[in-house]
Amino acid sequence: MKRLALVAAALLATLALAASGQVHHLKGQGSQGWIRYWGNGTVRLSGRGTLTLKNLSNLRVEMKGEWKREEKTADGAVYVGFSGSVTAVGLGAHVEIRGWDLAIEAKGQGKAWFQGMGTVSLDGGPEQPWPVEQTAHAWLKLRFQH
Repeated sequence: MKRLALVAAALLATLALAASGQVHHLKGQGSQGWIRYWGNGTVRLSGRGTLTLKNLSNLRVEMKGEWKREEKTADGAVYVGFSGSVTAVGLGAHVEIRGWDLAIEAKGQGKAWFQGMGTVSLDGGPEQPWPVEQTAHAWLKLRFQH
């Protein structure tokens, strides 16, 4: 019953975003680096490296692939040695992946941060390169909330 309620809540959240006309489409890929995403709607991440999922109580999550070690956290999990893809649907998703052969596709509203070697586009616009410099201030930040 709880699973059905989560699926229904995720579907309603996605439909509400679509009805409001505020759905954005984010798409990116990189050979190596770090992708962080916080938002509402649907997000799909894939790659090899370390995958972090948070706020799982509000999400319907489907994972495909394998990992060497799973570390549970208070509100999610960290998958070390991950290779595969994860799709999260719902409100308040926080997913990130750090590693190689990365890709993201998100439909909804949120924020995304990119660092490494790759490109990203928002709503079919021009591709933007990720900053290669690995410092706390060298992130490409995209907000797509309105």
